[in-house]
Amino acid sequence: MKIAALLASLLVISFVLAYADSEIPFSTKQKAIQLYEKNNITEKSVTQILSDLSKHNLVKIPYSVHHIQTVSEFGQTGFVKLSGRIAEFGKTAQISLEITKPDGTIEDLRVPLVETGRWSTSYPIDWTSQSGTYRVVAEFGEAKSITYFHLTNTPIPESNIPPWLLTTFEWWIQDKITDLELIYAIQHLSNLGLVIISEKSTSQLQVKITGEELVRRGTTHTINVHVSDGTNPIQGAKVTLVIEDYGEDIIREFDGFTNQNGYFVFSWEIPKSFDDYETLLAYISISGNGSSQTQLFKFTVYCYPGEDNCKVEGN
Repeated sequence: MKIAALLASLLVISFVLAYADSEIPFSTKQKAIQLYEKNNITEKSVTQILSDLSKHNLVKIPYSVHHIQTVSEFGQTGFVKLSGRIAEFGKTAQISLEITKPDGTIEDLRVPLVETGRWSTSYPIDWTSQSGTYRVVAEFGEAKSITYFHLTNTPIPESNIPPWLLTTFEWWIQDKITDLELIYAIQHLSNLGLVIISEKSTSQLQVKITGEELVRRGTTHTINVHVSDGTNPIQGAKVTLVIEDYGEDIIREFDGFTNQNGYFVFSWEIPKSFDDYETLLAYISISGNGSSQTQLFKFTVYCYPGEDNCKVEGN
């Protein structure tokens, strides 16, 4: 018991020495204070602060880029849901999936790719599966995306954040504990696999797309994209827009970035070559704050009966 206690003390001393110069940025502390004053120290807000600390390398949460799952019990099989996006639109094909296991061995899979550039599959795991971090590389031609997942033998709590950690954050905000003590508490839980910053919880993009859904040919059509983290607008999020018809012919491509208010506005003149009612598809891909998603916006182009080269009934 004395040896165990001595080892534990040495671990604490090693941590303190390693992080002795650690200081949480003032902006992060101010954000936490504002949330506390609004009575909003919740799992979601704490996760945002954890994300900030991780970005400043004050805590290490190595498998935060995807998700964590418990290895199945003896005799049982489970599945890890994998998904991602490749910057290819309007194509149906198969992508190559390379899964590197914790021991370095590689497993190759083929997964369907849908028109929106998304792919998804279920990866089987059982009681013999290795615990540790798995690296998933999806490739289609020259396009590539990388995600991760983590398997652990430790039961995962329903919440990503233990309830008492919320109280620890309150003590830190009230200056009852130091920056170092907070960092130590977080890192200790992370090492046990009990603190998770999942892809879903880290400033997940909130995207709202608006625009006319019925537009006359030869006129200007505008599509508005607004990107936020659910609370504040996100400036500098990359937006890629591809307009095509159901025949998968690309009509227009454009990309840009959201402004300081989180808006990206795309305006274009509908070509006069459309001679009937026709539905077009706008594939809108957004990436920012370490997250990405693709949405589909549909609209219909029409021409008036009596106009030149218009096949609408009534001519």
